[in-house]
Amino acid sequence: MKSVSRSLFAVLAAWPVSAQSQEADSSLKFEVSCSAPAQAEFNRGVELLHSFEYPATTRLFAEMMAQYPDCAMARWGAAMSIWHPLWAPPSAAQLEDGMNILAEADLSGSTAREQSYFNALRQFFSSNDPQTHDARALAYEEAMAEVYVANLDDPEAATFYALALLATADPRDKSYANQFHAAGLLNWVGESLPEHPGMLHYTIHAYDLPGMAHLALPAALVYADSAPDSAHAQHMPSHIFTRLGMWDQSLASNHDSTRSAAEFTESANLPGHYDEGLHSMDYLMYAMMQSARDDEAAQLLEQLAGIGATSPENFKVAFTFAALPARYAIERRAWDEAEQLELGHPEFPWSEYPWAQAIHHFARGLGAARNGNLDHARQSLTELQQLQCALGPTALPYWREEVQVQIDALSAWIAWDEGDGREAQTLARAAADREDAVDKHPVTPGEVVPARELYAEMLLLSGDHHEALVQFEEVLSGSPNRLNALLGARNAAEGSGLAELAENYRDIANIQTEGRAPARNW
Repeated sequence: MKSVSRSLFAVLAAWPVSAQSQEADSSLKFEVSCSAPAQAEFNRGVELLHSFEYPATTRLFAEMMAQYPDCAMARWGAAMSIWHPLWAPPSAAQLEDGMNILAEADLSGSTAREQSYFNALRQFFSSNDPQTHDARALAYEEAMAEVYVANLDDPEAATFYALALLATADPRDKSYANQFHAAGLLNWVGESLPEHPGMLHYTIHAYDLPGMAHLALPAALVYADSAPDSAHAQHMPSHIFTRLGMWDQSLASNHDSTRSAAEFTESANLPGHYDEGLHSMDYLMYAMMQSARDDEAAQLLEQLAGIGATSPENFKVAFTFAALPARYAIERRAWDEAEQLELGHPEFPWSEYPWAQAIHHFARGLGAARNGNLDHARQSLTELQQLQCALGPTALPYWREEVQVQIDALSAWIAWDEGDGREAQTLARAAADREDAVDKHPVTPGEVVPARELYAEMLLLSGDHHEALVQFEEVLSGSPNRLNALLGARNAAEGSGLAELAENYRDIANIQTEGRAPARNW
C-alpha cells in the first residue's frame, strides 16, 4: 500500500462506509478466495459498486486492503471505485492511483477467475493519459467479454461485462447494439437473481432511450427498494419515469434521493453537499416544470442557491448549477429572466467545465433573442463559440454536439430577429436533427430545451401550423407528456383547424398539471 498516492487516501478519510450502505443482499454472491469475514465485506462492497456509491466503496475497499492484505480482490474493488464507467473519465491523477493499486496486488494465491478480472481492469488502467480513455475502455470491454465467456455460470461476469458494454456504447449508434447486448446479459442474470442490484441498475441504463424505456419499468419499480440506503438507487428509477412522462413517480423518486443525500452529507460530516443530491435536484426541477409546479420549482432554486461547497466537485455539480436556473426560466418561457441570468456559485471551478458554462450562455442568448435584443443575443453567441473552442480533447461527444446545437439554435433565433425566416428555419432544423442524432448523457433528464421544440415554435410563429404540429408531436414521441410540447401541439392543432385534436392535447396538459395554471407565455 505504501506507494498508493496521497490523493486517494485524502478521499478515503472523508467517507465512512456505514452511512450509504446496507447488508449485502443474499442475491449477490461474488465468490473470492478470501476469508469468510473478508468475503462478506467484499460482497457488501460489490453491491455498493453496482449502485455507484463510489465514496462508500472507496473507503470500504481501502479498509479491506489494510485489514485483509491477503484478499487480493479488495484491490480490484478499490481500482473499480476509481473508474465510474457511465459518468466522466478519470483524471490523470486518478488513473495513476488505479495503476498503483493494481500494480501492488499479490495474485499468487488467487484463482484463474480472479486473475482474469484483474487482467481486464489492467487494460483500462494501462495509461494515465486521459486522452486514451476511449481506447482503454474498449480494451477493458473486450477483456471482460473474455472473462464472461470463460465463466458463463458467473452472474458477476455477465453483469460487469454488461456495464462495460454500456460504457463504450456510441451515443450516435441508433441501432443500440451495445445496449441490447447488455440487456440480454442482464436478463439472464435476472432470471435467477431478480433483485440483483447491478442487474436492476444497468437494465435502467440500457433502456434509458426513447421508445424503449417501458422495457425497464419493472426494474425501475423494484430497484429503489433493493437498495434503500443508496441515494443513487433512489434516484435511478426516475430515468425511466422521466422517459415515460410519469411525473408524480419521478418527483417521489428524486425527493427520496435528495433526502438520502442530505442525510449522508450530515452523517458522513462531509465538507460539502453530497453531489448525488444535486444530480437528483435537476431531475426534480424537470418533473416540477412538466407538471406546472412552478412555486415548488422556485423553492428548489432557492435551495440550490444556498448550497455552497459540494463533495465532490464534479460534472454532475457543474451541470446542475448551470441547468437548474436555465430550466426554470426557459420552461416558463420567462425570456426576461433567461436574458438576465447570472452564473452562480463563483467559487466553483467553472473553467474545467466549458460545456456547463455553455448552458448558461445559451439560456441568456435565447432569452435575449426571444426578447428581440440582438446585441445581447450576439454577445452570447460569441461566448458560446469561445466555449466551444475551449472544449478539450477529452470532452465527451455529447457535450461537443450539444454546444454546437446551442450555437445553431441561437443563430437561428438571431436570424429570425433579423428577418431572415428561411435561414432561421434552416438553422433551427439542423440543430434539431443534430441533437436527435446523439443520445443524451445520463446526467440530464433532457436538454434544457429540446432543439426540435424550438424549431416547432419557430414554425408556429411563421404560420406553418401543420408542420409545427408534426414537429411538436415528434418531440412528444421521444419525451411523452412534455408540457411545453403539449401546449405547442395544442396551439398548432388549433391553427390547423383540428379542434378535436387540440382539445385532446389540452386535456392531457390539464390532467398532468391538476388544475395548476401553467405560467407559459404562448
